[in-house]
Amino acid sequence: MSIRDLFNTIRTKLHIKRNTPKDTTTQDFKADVTESISPQEQQALQKPEERFILCIDGGGMRGVIPMVLLQKLEDEIRCCGGEDSLDSYFDYIAGTSTGGLISLALTCPTEFGYKICKNAPQILLDDILDQYMSMGKTIFPTSTFTGLRKIASTKYPESGIESMLDEWFEDSKLGEATVPTLIMSYDLFSGAPVMIKSYEDRSFLVRDAGRATSAAPTYFPPLIRNGEILVDGGVVANNPSIYAYIEAKKLYPNCSKFHILSLSTGGKIHTMSLEDTYGLLSWVDQVNPMFSTAQKRTTDYVLQNMQDVDYIRIDDPLELGIKMDDTNPDSVKSMVEFANTVADKHADEILKVASMLLNNKNQR
Repeated sequence: MSIRDLFNTIRTKLHIKRNTPKDTTTQDFKADVTESISPQEQQALQKPEERFILCIDGGGMRGVIPMVLLQKLEDEIRCCGGEDSLDSYFDYIAGTSTGGLISLALTCPTEFGYKICKNAPQILLDDILDQYMSMGKTIFPTSTFTGLRKIASTKYPESGIESMLDEWFEDSKLGEATVPTLIMSYDLFSGAPVMIKSYEDRSFLVRDAGRATSAAPTYFPPLIRNGEILVDGGVVANNPSIYAYIEAKKLYPNCSKFHILSLSTGGKIHTMSLEDTYGLLSWVDQVNPMFSTAQKRTTDYVLQNMQDVDYIRIDDPLELGIKMDDTNPDSVKSMVEFANTVADKHADEILKVASMLLNNKNQR
């Protein structure tokens, strides 16, 4: 049996159980067995319920940054004795655009490399990162045609990203996700956010979810599906943490604390001078980054002030001027180096998260 076949066999047996929140209302059963268990076990039963959420921002090629951070997190989990697949340590995973693609790769069957760990297939994060580095030019091709295309159509054709998604996910469906997964998109027709959820939209093709969340306006054509005109989720939530928190609360109503690990792609805080506001031409390059910064600040403010949220945000600005469609090998190398620097800067936080994830999993 191939590693892919083994992966599918095991996940088919486990995904329904793991994709459905654990029943935390079995109080009668707990009462019946309380007298027969040890004091330590009784204490564990009475411990307030805590849940862990992973959120990954959008940012095109800058997705290599959160990928490196996830590698560092996995390394720390391994050093602490954890042997399970990284996705299994989280109770909810959410992503937007490139973060949505990473989230899907973590939780859904793919053609990536796997290794067997504790009798279960574990995706190789190195393989996802290698794909980002090698497939960049397929998604964002450079040619003389690109410059002309921008005038009358989107900057890039959808063929490149669709071929990558076909290769990654084939005919996998969201219902096969091992962890409740949220992918953000936006419907131009209704003017409303679209939350694509693995536990509700079970028949949704993973490749279509990836296409919907990454259809960045002006870069790629939208995905037309069932009357919806779906574009990049970054339009409404480049950082999907608020949406993930609200949806996770619905799945885990008895949870007393949500620990949210939110990884950015190195976006900068956009500021303006008074001179930048003079005339229409002055605003041309200011509007999008201004709204992006406002969205980012709002998300951080809300979650930092929620009593039941432990918001762990790793968001260091990438000061190298690298655009989301920059596939230059030197630029990609610089982003990897930057991500390693960020990981070193936040080493204590990453170790803390790894320890909490492992302790929480072991106590269940």
